[in-house]
Amino acid sequence: MANGLLYRATVQNVTVTNAAQNLFEVIAAAATSLLIHAIRIEFVPVIYSGVAQDVRYYLSIASLSSTGTGGTAITPVPLHPRNTVGAVTTINSLVTSPGTLAVVKSAAAPSVIVMYDRIFASDQRIPVIGSGRLGIGVTASLGGSLSMSAAIEFEEF
Repeated sequence: MANGLLYRATVQNVTVTNAAQNLFEVIAAAATSLLIHAIRIEFVPVIYSGVAQDVRYYLSIASLSSTGTGGTAITPVPLHPRNTVGAVTTINSLVTSPGTLAVVKSAAAPSVIVMYDRIFASDQRIPVIGSGRLGIGVTASLGGSLSMSAAIEFEEF
């Protein structure tokens, strides 16, 4: 059950270059903390001779001690139509020079063939305190550029 305001930040059909980078950097406002509720990442795999190539990528979800540079700002949208308050959290996508890694919260090596869809149970939601930062990124090159659609859902309180 959410006690704050819920938002979603989405990117669709963007090109992820062949380099380590943060797919999302989440920067909490000074007076507002947040909880990450869900992360969804979907790549379009490369097809050779009619077969999708099963490339693994190294995904890291980690707190950051500094904000990265590069990338594109995303405007989060409310999940409920009655929420008319704009999000104060800053979300950047495809940050090519990621912020400094602090503490790894989760790591995985999912396949580009299958959507990464992580919905956190209430006790597993990742907190980001006011002025805190969180990076969701690939820690090694993908072996080529891939098209990606992704979303992150969070609650501000």
